[in-house]
Amino acid sequence: MKLRTRAATEAATAAVPAQKSSTKSERSKAKKKKRAAAATVDGTGAKTGKKAQAKAAKAAAAERSAEEDRRHRDRLRWATFNASAAAAGHLAIWGFTGDAMAGADYMARLSISVPELAASGLTVASLIGGWKGAGMVHLHRLPGVAGLAARPAAAIAASMWGQGTAPVVRDALWAIEPWGTTLAPLLAVAPVAAACWWGLDRRFRQAAPAVRWFARVPLATVTLSALLYAPGAVL
Repeated sequence: MKLRTRAATEAATAAVPAQKSSTKSERSKAKKKKRAAAATVDGTGAKTGKKAQAKAAKAAAAERSAEEDRRHRDRLRWATFNASAAAAGHLAIWGFTGDAMAGADYMARLSISVPELAASGLTVASLIGGWKGAGMVHLHRLPGVAGLAARPAAAIAASMWGQGTAPVVRDALWAIEPWGTTLAPLLAVAPVAAACWWGLDRRFRQAAPAVRWFARVPLATVTLSALLYAPGAVL
């Protein structure tokens, strides 16, 4: 029995190094597999990241292209809207007067009276400015009749100054020729265009497209008439 026990002990002792060597080899194989798996994951992740970046770049390019197309359509729609309104107004004046340049003739008449129109505008502005200016410096708080007459007196005095500005405007336009002739149609059309915008275009801004188009016709027609007259005035 002792001999057998010793033999078994020796066999077991000889088997331990073999098991250790096999365990080391298995561990090294497992490490190699883990490295290979990690490398595979890294490669797949890199490919996936590149694909995601490519898709994001394509989506951004498509979005930019769509935005540019939308802006182009908006500009084209705006140009068509205003051009058709101006053409309709111009054709209406042409059919009514029998003259294709009737609008330009009206602008020429207004341009001749630009100094008087400017003086009228300055008179109204001075009237309002004198009234408000007297209130800002508290002249209306003066005792007695002086306080009651302060604002009307200031407004009348300022308006009288505005009435005398027509020669000044005329001399200023002559001094900057030929720019004075170029600016005259614009100065003449400005109050008319402002009235068309304030009275019609602004009030129907939220209306249906057809209503907005009809409301735009006067403003577009006045603008077109000024543009048709201005080159001829310079030449």
